Amino acid sequence: MREYRVIIEDDVEDYFFNLLQFVAGNSTLDFALQYVKSIRQEIERLSYLAPMLPPSKYGIARLYHPEAKTTTIANRKLTVIFHIQGDYVIVDRIMPSCMITY
Repeated sequence: MREYRVIIEDDVEDYFFNLLQFVAGNSTLDFALQYVKSIRQEIERLSYLAPMLPPSKYGIARLYHPEAKTTTIANRKLTVIFHIQGDYVIVDRIMPSCMITY
């Protein structure tokens, strides 16, 4: 089985920072750090799962890349939009799953 290196775009890093602030504001900082860490771990699984996933059927995902793929994480609350380029899985965007509608 081939493994890819996962690269997270700057917009996604910003999303993590904003998510951390939001969760910490509504809970504890320790919980927020653990939550963001668990999401990162789920994204790291794309290193071996990405080639098995089909291209996205959603047009919104293809706005980020013509060969975009999607997967849900965090108990299907978030959707990761990514694509494979050479030996890399590039995470283009993370958004709430309810926003992936077309």
